[in-house]
Formats: sequence, structure tokens, C-alpha cells
Amino acid sequence: MSDAPLTPAEAAVLLAPNLGNGAAAVKATLLFLLVTGVLRMETIEEPGVFRRRKVARLKIAAAPKNPPPEVVALLDLVRAAKAEGGKVKDVAKRAQKAFGAGCPQFSVKFILPALVARGLLTENKILFVKTFRLTTEGRRAQARVKSDLAKAGEIARLAQSDPRQAAALAKTLGVHALLSDKLTKQFKPLAEAMRKQHSGDSAAADGFASSGGGFDFSHFDLGGFDLGHFDASAIDAIHTGFDSFDAGFSDGGGHSGGHDGGGHH
Repeated sequence: MSDAPLTPAEAAVLLAPNLGNGAAAVKATLLFLLVTGVLRMETIEEPGVFRRRKVARLKIAAAPKNPPPEVVALLDLVRAAKAEGGKVKDVAKRAQKAFGAGCPQFSVKFILPALVARGLLTENKILFVKTFRLTTEGRRAQARVKSDLAKAGEIARLAQSDPRQAAALAKTLGVHALLSDKLTKQFKPLAEAMRKQHSGDSAAADGFASSGGGFDFSHFDLGGFDLGHFDASAIDAIHTGFDSFDAGFSDGGGHSGGHDGGGHH
């Protein structure tokens, strides 16, 4: 059994393995690719019926090294959407076309087998129906994710009154911080607090900034979480973009499946 930290997608699916949580896994992975610098999001204005509207676009910013299969699949979707303008909403729609409404096949194809291989789930099959059961280690891992999500809600509230302390606590969550909709909405004050903690240190983007050769997944510490290299415009683009992402799933009949405090919302 691997002792490596869970990926954001693995954590999202482990919360309710028989529900799949595919859309939440896709969203968490895309957000992870944004904070690691593999993807970049930009907001542009387009003419609307009555006024100009903000539109979020995704683009690949760094060619990743050693990406896991689920990342390869999502980057392919981003590339395909680029031919049509690269709108985040279109990426969501393409994800549903590739993996079904709500993206259950993303979990079935990539995430559930990984959790079984890690010894966190066991697979049962009755006729043509597969179900998954948490192992002892799986229950412990799930409990950690739920605990971190509960902390994320508290950190989100703390971000308004004491962003410095909130930033310090957020780092302890690792990539589980990416699963909480409440906390992702507080990325802006957290990013500012993390930048102040770095005080201009060139290591501000430890593990996140991509080198000229591209981001290397094999060397990334999944236990880390640092928004210190993000600027305000990047954070604003993420907020606009994932509103579009959720809208893309709603239009297609799915749900982005964010989490807060260990539950669904």
C-alpha cells in the first residue's frame, strides 16, 4: 500500500466511493493544475446582449513531466477546447461528453482503480454491478479528508479576521484545501498572507512554479499548499472560471460536486 498523500481527485472520490464524485474529482484536478502552474486561466470580456461579459479561458502554461493518466486526459480536453476558444465552460461540457453526465467514468477509469491499488478500497462485483468498500486504511484516510474539510471551513472563516493565521493553517491541509468551496473562495486573502510570509524569498513558489522544462509531477509534494506566487488577477480569474465550470456542468445536467466540512453540497 502506498503511503503517498492522496491526489485531490483521490480525496474527492474517497469521500463517497460508490457515488463516484467524478465532477468533483475533475474540478479538483483542474484546480490543482492551476495552482501548480501547469494551467493558466485568463479572463476576457466579450460582447453580450445588453453589456459586455467576463469569460474565463483555460490554457496549458507548462508542458508537464510524468503526469498521471487522469491529468493527461484532462489536458487533452483543454487542448481540444482551445480550438473553440478555450472557454472553461466548454472544458466542462467536453468533460461530460467524455466521461458522462457528472463525469462518473472519470472516477471509474482513473481514480477508483488507483484507490484499490493503494489498498484503500476493495472491489466487489455482483453480476454486472461493482461496488467499493473502504478498507481499514481507507476508513482512516477518509476520516483524515473529512477532518481536513472541517478545518477548511474554519480556516475560511478565519481568513477574514486573521489571514496570516489562516494561511499558516491552510498549509497543513495539503491539497485537501482544494476540495472546499468555502476555502477556495478565500484564496485571495490567503495568497496575500502567504506572499507576506515569504517576504520576497525566491522559494515562494516551492514546488509550484514550473521550470523551463515543465512541471514535474514526480517531484511535487502533495502535502504542500502554497498560493504565495499567485497574484490577485490570477485568483480573480479562478473565481470567474470556476463559476463558469459549475455552470457548464449545470447546463449538461451534472454537478461540480464541491465539498465543505466533510459533506456534500
